[in-house]
Amino acid sequence: MMKPLFMVLLLSATKELMRKGSLCEASPCQSCSSYKESNLYVREGEMAVLKFRIPQVWRTEHNNGNVTLTWSNHSGPGRWVSGDTLVILRVSPNDEGSYSCSLIGASGQAVAMERFYIKVYSDKCYTDLAVYPTYCYEGESCYQLQCSEDNIPQNFTRLNYTWYKDCDTELDSSFENGYLSSADVKDSGNYTCMSYYVYNSHLSDGQVFRRSRTVERTVEPGSVPLVPKIISPKDGDYFEVDMGSPVVVVCRAVIEDPFANLFWLANKSFVEKDNDTLPVFYNSSKELGHEEASLVIKQVSEEHLNSNYTCKLQSPSGVVHVSITLKQKRPAPFPILVFGVVGVFVVTAVVVTVVYVQLKVDIVLFLRDDLGLHRHNSSDGKCYDAYVLCCKSNTGSGVSEEDRRKIEAVLEEEYGYSLCLFDRDILPGEAVSEAVLASIEKSRRLILVSSGSALNPGQDSQYSLLTGLHAALVERQTPLVLVQAEVRSDAGSSQDNQENLKLDSVPEAQQKLVQSGHKVTWKGSNSEPLSSAFWKELRYHMPARARESSQGVEKALLRL
Repeated sequence: MMKPLFMVLLLSATKELMRKGSLCEASPCQSCSSYKESNLYVREGEMAVLKFRIPQVWRTEHNNGNVTLTWSNHSGPGRWVSGDTLVILRVSPNDEGSYSCSLIGASGQAVAMERFYIKVYSDKCYTDLAVYPTYCYEGESCYQLQCSEDNIPQNFTRLNYTWYKDCDTELDSSFENGYLSSADVKDSGNYTCMSYYVYNSHLSDGQVFRRSRTVERTVEPGSVPLVPKIISPKDGDYFEVDMGSPVVVVCRAVIEDPFANLFWLANKSFVEKDNDTLPVFYNSSKELGHEEASLVIKQVSEEHLNSNYTCKLQSPSGVVHVSITLKQKRPAPFPILVFGVVGVFVVTAVVVTVVYVQLKVDIVLFLRDDLGLHRHNSSDGKCYDAYVLCCKSNTGSGVSEEDRRKIEAVLEEEYGYSLCLFDRDILPGEAVSEAVLASIEKSRRLILVSSGSALNPGQDSQYSLLTGLHAALVERQTPLVLVQAEVRSDAGSSQDNQENLKLDSVPEAQQKLVQSGHKVTWKGSNSEPLSSAFWKELRYHMPARARESSQGVEKALLRL
């Protein structure tokens, strides 16, 4: 009587659970933000462990109880469910089929689902469809073979395990999980690890459950290929980020093994690949024996700062991983920033000033006269660029008549200046003072040459001459350039006397006026080359005029 009633209740409960568990299947796949399919190959009589990996984007929601995890086709004898894990204690051919686990949101729709297909085999201790390949090379060491997997629930305790080679040979404890210091080709084969578990519950009555895992080891002749390794980042590195901004961390590895896999973990949970709908995902690319896995965080938050991110490289030769963390950038202290800007400005100003002072004459001549960037105003009513006037020096060692002629010739013929010369351009019979004053008014500069010889012919009335000179310089503000000869040490004059040079021909009242002009010193043969400082300084004080020579710009560049 009780047995039929029990069967009815069991069938009703199974039907209800299967109805609830089919929500994700009833929903269109496009409504699920994450959908996976996995095939499990299980030997008849062994345990089958189905573990649903909750997507990271829904992990917090699941922990807070906002989404519900539901299994379909999970009821029946010998089945155990705990949260995200379904265990079939002893698989039979009747257990072969489809199983699914889904996350149900508040709307009753599935937001994520994973479907498992259990394939049951019984002809031998493993199936070729569920073999994990490993490789090593003859004469080289081989890593240990992995026996257990990480998805065994904590409620199950492993008692022991046994290794078999090609299902026939039971290996003793000296096998040591397959580590070889020097491999041989005969060590190739399929190695099956049979693990024995006990369920930590009085309901199991001490029953032992089995689970196997087969690893294919291939020992190849030849040299060892490049060992897969992670180049960057380094383990323990941290990356400074801005809150609310995106960040990309590139994990770069050297990989030649086609079975190697490079991926990212976030707090020991898998980061999904190529799913840009998630706030955190990664992309990968391969090129010339290198592979990159780029961790992408769309918008940095406090949660990301408190997370630990691990780039993991799995290959048949072993596992390599590096962990990094994110840290928020600290803004630069305001005083340091201000002092830095001010310091840069001050240093720049000092450097520019020093360079300009040292090269001022060359720079002005290059820009003004040679490149023609600045020219004098041709509509100023002036006829001459300069009027040349001689004044006798009290030292008797002024510019010689021959050197004065050279200066005049170079200014006119080489540099193209228009000069007014007393003995050439003043008409005979004119009053000296009036003629000089009129010539000065028509000139843009007045050049006074300190002469050690007699004055220009006709310049006898120095007082009237200098009266007109005073009117031109003071009232009309004509710039004055004083050309004086270098006073040598054997003449009994010092450098101070050179700077404070007085002219006999100038009345004492006019001395300060003359000395206030620009001074250029003629140093004899040292001043004759056009590249000398004398010509540069004289041209610097003359009005702007480009050289008439067709090669003027090229020569100017060579001189600089």
